[in-house]
Amino acid sequence: MRYKNRNFRGKFVNIETNTRCTLQCHLCKRTTYMFYNKGIPFPGKDLTPTQFRKVIKYFNKVTFCGQLSDPIFGKHFIELLEICHKNNIKTRVNTAATGKPEKWYKEAFNANPNATWIFGIDGMPEDSHKYRKNQDGHFLFEMMLLAKEMELEVYWQYIIFPYNEADLENAKQWAHIHDIPLYIIVSERKN
Repeated sequence: MRYKNRNFRGKFVNIETNTRCTLQCHLCKRTTYMFYNKGIPFPGKDLTPTQFRKVIKYFNKVTFCGQLSDPIFGKHFIELLEICHKNNIKTRVNTAATGKPEKWYKEAFNANPNATWIFGIDGMPEDSHKYRKNQDGHFLFEMMLLAKEMELEVYWQYIIFPYNEADLENAKQWAHIHDIPLYIIVSERKN
């Protein structure tokens, strides 16, 4: 049976903007792929603005949450944020990687001031690199505060692991002090 005029408006799509990330999280598919393939990068290309415009014809909510990458490393990411803003696309960005300067974050936040940013900092900033290997937790926390200062909607995503569960109350206090919602996820992982 063919569906005529299939309407996806009101539904969301999760977009992978690229295949790059500075993190080497233990169980990430990109990390394990590179390990088993002796450092060969994960295959794929960056999402272009032209490709993205085709997608948003069918969706009015977009989440940029990489399963194999971090969205901030997409070559056209800031332009994609601008496209979302100009087209009234509800936008959410999930990020955990670091590797862009503060100036870049300001430009990204300004590109779509209506976007919601979710910062994956698992534990207190000084310990978040224990799972998210290569993450600069202090810098990412500062970028979360910058987004909040620029009046963007922000969340602190905190995955509970054995190494950071004792810091949860401290994180709740920090989140309260900075008026940032703390989104807690319990992991079954042992690392």
